Amino acid sequence: MNRFVNFVPPASGTTGALVFTSSPYQQNDKNFQPRVGFAFDVFGSGKTIVRSGYALLTDEPITNLVLGLTANPPLGNPIAFTGGSTSTTTYPNLIPAAGAGGLTPTVVDPNFKNSYIQSYNFNIQQQMASKWSLMVGYFGSKGTHLRTRVNLNQLPGVGGLRPFQSATIPGQPTRALGNISDNVSIGNSRYNALWVTSNLNSWHGLQFNANYTFSKSLDYTSQNGQGIVLQDSLNPAGDRGLSDFNARHRYSMNFLYGLPFKRNRLLEGWQAGSIIQWQTGNPVNLFSSGLNALTGLATLRPDQVGPIRIVNQVITSGPQTGNIQWFANSLCDGANPNSLTNPCSSATFALPTGGGLHFGNFGRNVIIGPGFSNVDFSLIKRTKITERFSNELRIEAFDVFNHANFGQPGRGAQLVGGLPVSTFGVISSTRFLPGDSGSARQLQFAVKLIF
Repeated sequence: MNRFVNFVPPASGTTGALVFTSSPYQQNDKNFQPRVGFAFDVFGSGKTIVRSGYALLTDEPITNLVLGLTANPPLGNPIAFTGGSTSTTTYPNLIPAAGAGGLTPTVVDPNFKNSYIQSYNFNIQQQMASKWSLMVGYFGSKGTHLRTRVNLNQLPGVGGLRPFQSATIPGQPTRALGNISDNVSIGNSRYNALWVTSNLNSWHGLQFNANYTFSKSLDYTSQNGQGIVLQDSLNPAGDRGLSDFNARHRYSMNFLYGLPFKRNRLLEGWQAGSIIQWQTGNPVNLFSSGLNALTGLATLRPDQVGPIRIVNQVITSGPQTGNIQWFANSLCDGANPNSLTNPCSSATFALPTGGGLHFGNFGRNVIIGPGFSNVDFSLIKRTKITERFSNELRIEAFDVFNHANFGQPGRGAQLVGGLPVSTFGVISSTRFLPGDSGSARQLQFAVKLIF
């Protein structure tokens, strides 16, 4: 059945068509997914092993790829209020204000291809002692045809006309078109990493696993279901940068240690354990709030006009008192660089308005946010009661040192009265909500009867 409505661009002219379809894109039934690998005992002693592997893995598109097609006219009425010169409206005026911008359908490229990833690694594992081993390896991957959203109907510039002015709709009058959110498969990614892993199997009551990763991940959008985030949909490669989830350094370790106390039931049966995590921060993508006249979307990044300054200081006055200034709140108006109150000569960023509204020169995900560290600790006491019964007492502390893990700083570059908005570059929340792991110290007690 034709349960989807997709957009078909015109062969000529500016009026496209929204049409019913049962299959929005050509299905791919020729996926080839080989895997190959080897392991080699270098000296024949079983202590030095060289391994390598390669795999080609195809992704299966998830449901929300086509879910938006069920809300296009005549099945729905997708419109969006984008603000422009005003950032607010009233509820009675919301639909008329949004409708004035035209339909904003979500569509799928008929030539959409399944994403696939090539994964490969080369590593050496060495037995350092009878219970202790060490692995050092290179691990990488390359993603191709990754799902990305572009604005198929992007404005060509301030005051310009959209490529597609209107669309015919089954059973309805022709309507004006606004932004068109198009799911395409043009993205790619690269991941390269050095992994170091150390394992100790039970040795005098101690066992541990420790891992360190030095890595770099690059892509266009780190697409995970969000809308259009590209600065320029006509130049997706211009957004190639660090992945949203990139963490250059990451270390994790866990251990269990059976305390060597004996002699009686009070002293014996104690075990201590811990999970330790530490990593550098994730990237922050800046954008210029409210500037949508160039492309139809407020995804423009600012211009960089000075050196980036990481401040990382508690704010002691003003509306953001008590919050943290992560990077300097230094923003000027590119259209007024010689302002007496806020000149661009001493600023880090400028709104991309100098010489007319344009695409900002600041790259995607250049600034790195705060890192993450967390230590969980547990103490367990097991006591034998009878031959059949024993009990277990557990005392567990999450984020035992109550270390504050902060969220990302404010990303929206905006001027109010010629001065930067106070939230720009400011951290006002923790990385996780209270109660989640790594948010604050939490103590947990448990008693278990085993029989």
